[in-house]
Amino acid sequence: MYINFMKAWTVNKERKEGMKSTFIGFITLVLFTICIFLFGCMEKKAVDSGDNVSNTDFVAKQTFFFGVQVKDHTRLRLEGVSGDVMITGLSDTDSVIITGERRVGSESTEDAEEHLQKLEVSVKDLGNEVSVKTIQPEKAYGRSYVVDYNITLPKNFEVSASNVSGLVALDSINNSVSIGHVSGQIRLDKISGSVFASLVSGQIEGEVTLPLDGTISMSVVSGSIELDIPQSTSAQFSASVVSGSISISNLILQNQVSTPTSLSGRLGDGRGTISLSVVSGNISVSGF
Repeated sequence: MYINFMKAWTVNKERKEGMKSTFIGFITLVLFTICIFLFGCMEKKAVDSGDNVSNTDFVAKQTFFFGVQVKDHTRLRLEGVSGDVMITGLSDTDSVIITGERRVGSESTEDAEEHLQKLEVSVKDLGNEVSVKTIQPEKAYGRSYVVDYNITLPKNFEVSASNVSGLVALDSINNSVSIGHVSGQIRLDKISGSVFASLVSGQIEGEVTLPLDGTISMSVVSGSIELDIPQSTSAQFSASVVSGSISISNLILQNQVSTPTSLSGRLGDGRGTISLSVVSGNISVSGF
């Protein structure tokens, strides 16, 4: 009996020692993994912080030119990031011409020149669509990346454009226009077609001739909308603000309903739709 007890005690002791060794090994592995992770983070942070620049006093720049012969094309799509975008419709052209300038600002000429190679303009012929896109690094680390576009195209092209900061200006387009912008200005001159424009901060200015059954939809979070339309425009009209004012002039708005923050009614036969909204700012609509 004593021998059996000693054997059981010995086995139990060995089992505890084994469990203890396994536990110590597991803790060691966990601590080693944590150290590797922390070292990696510190190393990455050091690399990231080392890539930061303190100013953008030195600028590297380069112009560009692309031409696309149009045949069955009906649409231009542009995806910009930072810079001014000018798109003009022409009545006597069979090409889309894209010109402009790429610029990078950094703390030295060498660094600006190096990173200018990472700022690209992509132009693709997609059959019925010409695609133009700014390609740049995900993180700027204090540098400035800017691409300015000047584009001419047939005036009957449909245009879709997005940008983050700067000016987006369209002139003499006889088709639908769609613009998504974050900060800056949207300017629309001599547009004959439906318009869809949204802006977070800044101003939308537009001179638009609305086709029958067409739509004008404009929205701004902080800023203003100034819209000029023909006195003969036919549309169901609505405008609203959360904080700001709404004014309408040189237009006959029938069945008018007005509150301190909204205005609605019918223009002409009411066949189209005009919807304007601003969260903080003013709306002004005028007939010509």
